[in-house]
Order: sequence, then structure tokens, then C-alpha cells
Amino acid sequence: MSALAIAHPRATHTRPDLRPVPDLPAEAPVTVTISIAGGVGGRDRVLAALRELVDAAGPGAAIELEPPAVPSSGEGEIVLDPRARTALRGGQRLDLSRLEYDLLLFLAQHPRQVFSRTQLLTHVWGHRHTTNRTVDVHVSRLRTKLDDPELITTVYGLGYRLADEAPINVMER
Repeated sequence: MSALAIAHPRATHTRPDLRPVPDLPAEAPVTVTISIAGGVGGRDRVLAALRELVDAAGPGAAIELEPPAVPSSGEGEIVLDPRARTALRGGQRLDLSRLEYDLLLFLAQHPRQVFSRTQLLTHVWGHRHTTNRTVDVHVSRLRTKLDDPELITTVYGLGYRLADEAPINVMER
């Protein structure tokens, strides 16, 4: 999400801790663009602070919000945004747990590679102190939530991998 604030530099400030912008022509507005990534809580705090600053700037100031840019995706394509930790399918947010998201992201970042349950426990969970069955349960839940049992392929006797034709796009920034 991006927020755009426009304020006139010579506006009267009601807060003593705010200073006018020095040495600017009287007619030149100040434009500030802030890109906000992450969870809703952080975004709301930044927007609240921005609104407070705009209120302090007076009636000549305004806030314009642009909706987050959602990359265009093909029919049924899954878009993963690692910075915002979101998964979208057809513009709709997928409700994945932290581990389900991490598992899908890890497999998407390593296409055409087979990973044993132990390797997945190490790379995704960060430890091997749980049973291999944990991986099976998470893969099963992920397949159900994605409504595509073929997306994550079981390689019998070895482990799991992402299907070759998996419609997954990982956003790079």
C-alpha cells in the first residue's frame, strides 16, 4: 500500500514539535510518498501517524491512499509476496497458517527439487525435534486449502516437491 500526503510548507502548525519547511517558495507543496509493507497493525499505526501530521499541517493538507498493487495473475495462479507474507489466488487472499505459507514459499523458491521430510523440517520448521508425520499433516492441509492436490507432489520413498506446472509466482522486490 502507498500513502501520499500533500501539505503546504507554510501552513500554521498547531503542534510545537513540528517545524515549517525552510526556504521553499510559498506556493510549492510538499509531497511525501510512503510505501507500507507488512501486517495490518503496522500499516494502521503508520497511517494514524500520517493522519496526525496532516491534521497538524492544517486544511491545505490531504492524504490519498492507493490500494496495494496486486500483480496480474493468470487464472488460478498463486502469487506469494514474501515481504508482506501474503498468498493470493485470483486476487483473493488465501488463509494459510505461518507454517503452511513457509512450506509453500520454500517449495516455490526451489522448483523441481525433491525434499525429504527431514530436510523440510530443518529448512521450514527450523528444527528436527518433531516427527516426520508433522510434514505430512501440513502438506495435506496445504493441499486442501489450495484446492489442488496435484500442486505438491509426493515422491514416494523420498519426500515432496512442487509440481512442474505449478502456477505459483513469487514476487521479487
